[in-house]
Amino acid sequence: MRKLTVIAAAALAALTLTSLSPASAHKPQGQVFTVTTQTIDETPIDFTKPPKLGDSNVITEDVYRYGKKVGTSDLQCTVVRVNLPKFAAQCFNTTVLPEGQITAQGYVTSDQVERVPFKQAVTGGTGAYKGARGELTVDEAGDGPAHLTFDLRR
Repeated sequence: MRKLTVIAAAALAALTLTSLSPASAHKPQGQVFTVTTQTIDETPIDFTKPPKLGDSNVITEDVYRYGKKVGTSDLQCTVVRVNLPKFAAQCFNTTVLPEGQITAQGYVTSDQVERVPFKQAVTGGTGAYKGARGELTVDEAGDGPAHLTFDLRR
């Protein structure tokens, strides 16, 4: 009988430890943060003419966190679909921060540009962001600086 009690106690202890393990141990680690960007230079698309397939826009920006410059963000958008008066572009972005680089890419329509926040897929990173996945929300509505919110998962 004593042997059965020891086995039952061991089984109960194992079951208790398993049920007490945090659910977060089974979920990917996440990190959400927002930075602000200020455009330094760009090669804009000429909006005095209708957009055409292959038109490209390159933008270089400084990145700020809490008002302090902490990195850069550079992106290239290429027009990939034209259905006048609307168009869509494929954009690639690399944000360089002291902790590493984060890359993102996505599709943006002329209805979204500088009007509403839009999302891009985070495709990877280096340093502290190695193996990162998730979403980048770009909010560039209005005349102020753009806000980049990274919602990262590993």
